[in-house]
Amino acid sequence: MSNMLLNKELKVLAEFTSNYNSELYGRAIASKLKMNQKTVSNVLTKLEKRHIIKFKQEGRNKYYFLNKLNPSTKEMIKLVEVNKRIVLFEKHKQINPLFSELEKRTNGMSVIFGSYANFTKTEKSDLDLFVIGSISELSDLETLYNIKINVVKSTTNKFKPDDLFSKEVIKNHIILKGVDEFIRFIW
Repeated sequence: MSNMLLNKELKVLAEFTSNYNSELYGRAIASKLKMNQKTVSNVLTKLEKRHIIKFKQEGRNKYYFLNKLNPSTKEMIKLVEVNKRIVLFEKHKQINPLFSELEKRTNGMSVIFGSYANFTKTEKSDLDLFVIGSISELSDLETLYNIKINVVKSTTNKFKPDDLFSKEVIKNHIILKGVDEFIRFIW
């Protein structure tokens, strides 16, 4: 499979990661991604033929959703989540060492959410980090990178996909550490 095709597939599938149960209309995906509608349609058709996604027909409209019964779907979503992290690293090259250090200092799962995750950060934005597990002291990193790091800690028992805060993290996230665990929580 060519890299260009895989990139398009990852881009389209990324639209399903804000809610693994979402049903999306192809035209809405094309509009949000600023991609040609025919290109998105072709990608969706290829994903459907590989049983990664399914669709339901409502009138003339097709609404696509993840085929959670296919084990390959979960593997593709893992690729999408890793790709989102790569995009974060590419957009914020100057603070990549910060992300690596956050990963090292976390025992458990760590997820970036908020303005860094949706790429709307400004000079005054803090870095919002959700951690299930523990994390070491970060004040030295805040000083070194001149970034306020807002850590929200939780446990596996408290992280419920239905509560308001969890929904916000799920909707807008980039997983730094613990892709498998994150997907298992919300799958």
